[in-house]
Amino acid sequence: MCGIFGYTGKPTNAAGLVFAGLKKLEYRGYDSWGIAVGAGHTIYTARDVGKLGRAPEDLPAAGLALGHTRWATTGAVTEANAHPHHDCTGRIALVHNGVIENYLPLREGLKERGHAFQSETDTEVAAHMLEEEMAALEAAGGGTLAEALRRVSLKLTGLNAFAALDSQTGEMAAVKNGSPLIVGLNGGANYLASDQAALLAHTDRLLFVRDNQVVSLHPGKVDLFDAATGHALPLEVEQVEWRPEEAELNGYHHFLEKEIWEQPEVFRRIATQGIEQADSLATFLAGARKLYFTGCGTAYHAALTGSYLLAIEARKHAIPIYPHELGNFAPLMEEGDVLLALSQSGETIDVLDAVRAARSQGAKIGALTNVPGSTLTREADCRVMLGAGPEKSVLSTKTFTAKLAYLLLAAGALAGDVMRHVPTLHAAADDIDEFREGKDGRLDALRDAAHHIAGHNQLFLLGRGLGYPMALEGALKIKEVSYIHAEGFAAGELKHGVIALIEPGTPVIVFAPAGTDEAHMLTAAGEVKARGAYIVGISPRRHSVFDAYLPLHTQGHAFYLSATAAMQRLAYELALLRGTDPDKPRNLAKSVTVR
Repeated sequence: MCGIFGYTGKPTNAAGLVFAGLKKLEYRGYDSWGIAVGAGHTIYTARDVGKLGRAPEDLPAAGLALGHTRWATTGAVTEANAHPHHDCTGRIALVHNGVIENYLPLREGLKERGHAFQSETDTEVAAHMLEEEMAALEAAGGGTLAEALRRVSLKLTGLNAFAALDSQTGEMAAVKNGSPLIVGLNGGANYLASDQAALLAHTDRLLFVRDNQVVSLHPGKVDLFDAATGHALPLEVEQVEWRPEEAELNGYHHFLEKEIWEQPEVFRRIATQGIEQADSLATFLAGARKLYFTGCGTAYHAALTGSYLLAIEARKHAIPIYPHELGNFAPLMEEGDVLLALSQSGETIDVLDAVRAARSQGAKIGALTNVPGSTLTREADCRVMLGAGPEKSVLSTKTFTAKLAYLLLAAGALAGDVMRHVPTLHAAADDIDEFREGKDGRLDALRDAAHHIAGHNQLFLLGRGLGYPMALEGALKIKEVSYIHAEGFAAGELKHGVIALIEPGTPVIVFAPAGTDEAHMLTAAGEVKARGAYIVGISPRRHSVFDAYLPLHTQGHAFYLSATAAMQRLAYELALLRGTDPDKPRNLAKSVTVR
């Protein structure tokens, strides 16, 4: 898997255009890349291992090109395994996101029929199968690349998206089953991508290809078909509101930095424009017999936080469950239950599996996601669009806090006042803006703490109440981007095992908000300090137990929203100090669409 970008239109520097499209998809994570150009009934290909550097200069001008960034699944990270892959005749080039689960017997059968393989990948199997289907169609009187690809897709198991080009006919075709594909329409040119962020520079008219659909693209023409039957389908073209400049750095050094500091704008937007969505979400949740929240990684931490917020604010019980574990609980669900699914992309396969398992038991589905037209938005009964704009760093930042903002407003609505926490969102926004400006010295204090932590390979974060999911999320951000082994714990669990890990000098971050939890957190800080820990205190007040202090000027729930931004920025500073890539951490992808 990772990124797909294709172009069909007037002859131009198609390779450069596709290269630029792939650059827009770099944030998804990848380890190799390739581009195929169809010109003069011939395919010209450039492939390489590593990151996209300069656009290939030896590919001819053309009106047909297809590119891919690969995150290795089947087959090692080598140039031979990079996409696109070709058939034996050199007529077809194909790229693929996903995993072909039955590729081994298919590969053996193709070898027996004389096909020569150039890679270790499962993807190349599809290229040779496409060659055979094209030959069969032509022997029977003719057919299209889209029809051949449709027939191939029916013989494959697993969740996949394929895109291919035919240098003989100039057709580009794609089929989707589980991994996202989007068509961009712009007059005489059409585009294909695995993420709409890559299309925004070219068009705002998008066709979201659904599961089990096949699309055929020519300059100025797009056709859609049912993958099971081949019957033509109507085009449902949507006009998106995201602006191309939202997906650019705009003066920041990294997207992670930019997206951390965009959170105040997101809070203010939700506080003014998101009230109706929050109220609708609350109404949907209020009718649940039993209520479940689910999400992966950062989204799970948002789900866990949401369960606290509903308990604290509205005395309503929500059960947070990882989606890949929900199968154990799905048999307990029944009609009248609600599953609220949280996902930045709306394409996370584990989340979609959980949604389908819950629906099969009669549960209704709610969705919090950031991507219009995503699979999750289409499968949900109630959907909240986060409206956070493109998020290009692999680490989720503003989409995480946007989820918290909507859950906070919905919790207030369930308690009788959807406007209750509008001031909370504004207070957090103001505090994060002050933090960014650096005039009060907090940014310098955070950088000083980062310098102390950067040389350590172990770090702990302690929280209580809402501070517990914040500790988990802060630890995740730090480990994702700096590769420090960071763990978040409920402070009450300290004496039940965690304290055995404390050694002299071990950094421990302590969330100590004003209020009832403050005394408990200071006691926990004292216990680890007595064992030699270096305490970084996150609190509205300085306390003698802190070795380093990061003040937050907020109270209540706003404290945790501000603290989240502080931990994100700490993770960013640690990445810079340790020489890692803040936007593209190793081994990670933005949207996980394979199991």
